[in-house]
Amino acid sequence: MILHIDTSTKICSVAISLNSTLIDCIDSESDQFIHGEALTVMIELLMTRNNLQLSGLNAISVANGPGSYTGLRIGLSTAKGIAIGLSIPIIALSSLASLIELAVQNHPYEIIAAALDARRNEVFLRIQQQGAVLLMDQPMVVNAQSFATYERMVWIGDANAKIKELLNNPMMEFNDALKASARGQVRLAHERFLANAFDELDTLTPNYTKAFYMGPNA
Repeated sequence: MILHIDTSTKICSVAISLNSTLIDCIDSESDQFIHGEALTVMIELLMTRNNLQLSGLNAISVANGPGSYTGLRIGLSTAKGIAIGLSIPIIALSSLASLIELAVQNHPYEIIAAALDARRNEVFLRIQQQGAVLLMDQPMVVNAQSFATYERMVWIGDANAKIKELLNNPMMEFNDALKASARGQVRLAHERFLANAFDELDTLTPNYTKAFYMGPNA
């Protein structure tokens, strides 16, 4: 049984799974970052309404970036606290990879671009197609010429509005309904668990994937 946490965006999300099957998930979205107040309460509610105990966990997974600096710190510190208290392993997952997992069911064969909003014309971006990573998590400055070599892509993430305006490309599809959720970690975390591919608690830090510094006059 694995507990999943995603606080990389303004959505605070927790989920629980057993043997790669989702048991339950709670997502809470707000214009403000409520993670500090809401996360532990949501975990308690998730466990209580499913008659589960934290002591029954075998591992915990957490979205480790890119994303909101504050959100990532809160999510990782909470996950670390639970892992240390229960002496269970921790699995850090890409926020963007988890987001793409949510889109694969509806877009199994297409190129999927997951983008989280950064500053100005920047986004944090990952591109995959049928499990193959075409572009690993990185910051990118987007303009009208970006992705001109791609005939079609499906875009997901909270940067969709920005991407639409910057690209103005009718060949691009935007799935605005799909949002970050801890449920996207279920399969990825289970695979890591089976492979004993855990992270070191002592050295694990958020992957901020800092955006480019454009200079004081940019």
